This record gives sequence, C-alpha cells and structure tokens, in this order.
Amino acid sequence: MTQNLFVSIGSSDRPEARRAGQEAAQQAAAGLAGPARLALVFGSSWFHQEQLLQGVRAVAREVPLIGGSTAGEILPEGPVSHTCVVILMASDSLRCGIGAGRDVHLQPREAGHQAALSAAQELRDASRTGFLLIGDGLSTGYGQVTRGIQDVLGTSAVIAGGMAGDDLRFTKTYQYCNGQVLERAVVGALFGGVTWGVGIAHGFAPISKPRCATRAAANVLYELDTLPAAAVYEDYFGPVAARRLREEGLTRSGSAYPLGIRSESADYWLLRNVLALQADGSLLCSGEIPEGASLQLMIGSKQLAMDAAAAAARQAVEPMEHPAFALLLESASRLKLLGREQAAMEIARIRQVIGRDVPIAGCYTYGEQAPLAAGTSGAMAVQTGSVLVLVFGGS
Repeated sequence: MTQNLFVSIGSSDRPEARRAGQEAAQQAAAGLAGPARLALVFGSSWFHQEQLLQGVRAVAREVPLIGGSTAGEILPEGPVSHTCVVILMASDSLRCGIGAGRDVHLQPREAGHQAALSAAQELRDASRTGFLLIGDGLSTGYGQVTRGIQDVLGTSAVIAGGMAGDDLRFTKTYQYCNGQVLERAVVGALFGGVTWGVGIAHGFAPISKPRCATRAAANVLYELDTLPAAAVYEDYFGPVAARRLREEGLTRSGSAYPLGIRSESADYWLLRNVLALQADGSLLCSGEIPEGASLQLMIGSKQLAMDAAAAAARQAVEPMEHPAFALLLESASRLKLLGREQAAMEIARIRQVIGRDVPIAGCYTYGEQAPLAAGTSGAMAVQTGSVLVLVFGGS
C-alpha cells in the first residue's frame, strides 16, 4: 500500500530574523496535512542565524530539523534572496534520524562518521532510503566525509546534499541541526519510509588541452604543468578578465568557463569554479583539486545549463511513481551564469518534468554532493556548477 507524503513550503523576507523564521514556519505549517515529521530550513546568511532558527523553532518546536545558510534561495516561482525558506514534511510512513558532526575542516572523516552515527541511532527500526547532507561550504575533504558516513551506513548508502553558502562572501557558513546553529560542521537526515530519486547534471564540455595539476593542496591550485596556475588561467582570458576576477571574485564569465576534472570512475567531469587569482600566483577554487589531476578549461552556456537541469530532473523523477516534492540544490555559479530571469526559466523547465503541481524549493549552494551515476549508490563526489534534483515520494 502506498503511503502519502505531504510537503508544505513557507517563506519570508522580513528583515527581522526571528520574525522571518517564524512567519516562514507558520506558512508551511498552515499548508500541511498532518503532523510534521521533518523540517528543512534554508536561510540567507544576512539574517542573524540564531534568531532566525529561534523563530522557526517557535512554530516547529520538537520537529527534527536540518538546514543551512545559502547563496540564494529557491521557490517555485524562481530564485529569491534575503529570504528564509521552511519545508515541512508529513507522512505516516516517514521516519528520519538527525545527526551532526563538528570540525569538518580538521577531521572530515570523523565529522561524517559522527553525523551518520547519530542519525542511525535515531533510525533503528526503519528501512533506509538515503542520507541527506548539508555541509560547510568553505571546507574541503568531502571525499573523507563520505567515507565516514559509509563507515556507519555501508557503501550501498545513497548520500546526496549540498554545501551551505554565505551569499558569495566566502567568509563563514552555517549549518542547522534541530535547535542549534553550527559552523564548520556537517549535518544530515537519514530517511526511512519514503522513496527518493537523485539527478545531477551541469552541461559543460572541455575546450582546452589537458594540463596537469603539478602542485595543489585542498582547494588551492598552485601550478599547472609546473607553471603558476594564475598565469596559465590569465593566458586563456587576457589581462582585463583576470583583473576583474581579482577585483570582483567570481564573475559571470568565470562561471561560464570553470575548470574540469575528468572523473576516474565514470565518464563525468567534475567542475571547479575559480573564485580568485591570488597574489602568490595560485588559483582559489570552489572545491578540492587533487594533485596530479588532469584539468581542462570547460565551456557552458545558458541553454546548455537549462538543458542539463531538465536532464537532472528526468533522472530524479524516473523511479518515482507519484512524486510528492522536489528539493533543488543548485550551484551559486549557475545563478551567476544565468541571471535571475533565466534562472526562473530553468526552474520552470524542471517543474515541467516533475509536474507543475509538485512542490519545489531549495537553495543555491557552494557544492553539490551526489553519486556520479545519479540515482545509484556508486562513486560519490562533490560537484560545483551543477544542479542537483532530489525527488521524494511515499513508500
């Protein structure tokens, strides 16, 4: 017998943080059929984070809750900013466990292990659907985070999620776990009693010859083919574009030309946006760069980005007989590339695939965690520049 999953979305752009959180939660609660089993909360980093969560908890109270700060929020009508989005889920069959792991920047595997262990201890008696992860968007080492989660849940567990943002300031992100606002953490919800489908795509293709990352550490690329990485990047774009990147950080042209890492385990490119050209000749990137990796310059367009979003939605909805909700976690660089008007068109493309009556919400992120072969429990990676679609349905 199919169990229904009910989802209701609330939002508020009130400038006072506690009021915004409370109003968004009240809207979501008013549209929900049955008691809430889980709350997902995405809030602009411009809010006072503790006050924002206090407002949500004034309504949601003891409902299990995860979420994080954003680089922009997503509603069915399109992208918004300086907004709090609250998603409430209700179902007789839905079960979930919540967990958090701290100090992800220092001990990523241990942080992933602790988040999964805490969640698994709360979800002892239900079949496991997958683990939804929200992590610090300024930390690297999410391959180790994934291994820590798999240490607890096993290698067959599907792990998907996004990395919290801070509205492109790149200084500090926040993660929410029940009533706590955390920093440098990973939080997660282990689902049982529901089904979900995963789709991820980006639509970029290589346009340059391969170059070797001869010196790299974490998300800093120092050398390409033994040459200063910034000098090689500047050769591609010229001094004017390089100066803009130094002065402004991530630009629209930079979003259209990320670096690509060819995945060893799948015919898939991992994207890394260049966030800054640094004084020492290195490139600060949006994700980890393995030393020795083969890198190529990638090219994308607005049309390819929207086509990729539709493809991700088709992947996610394929196993779902009755979609109940779509969670959209999308790279902040895509919003930069598309602009708000076409980003809204992209979301409309996704809704055409999953069904216009299916609720959809989410946020813009600093990275998207998903299986490389979407919808499977195979090799995992953190992508940037992609759109991740998670579609939930009843069991």
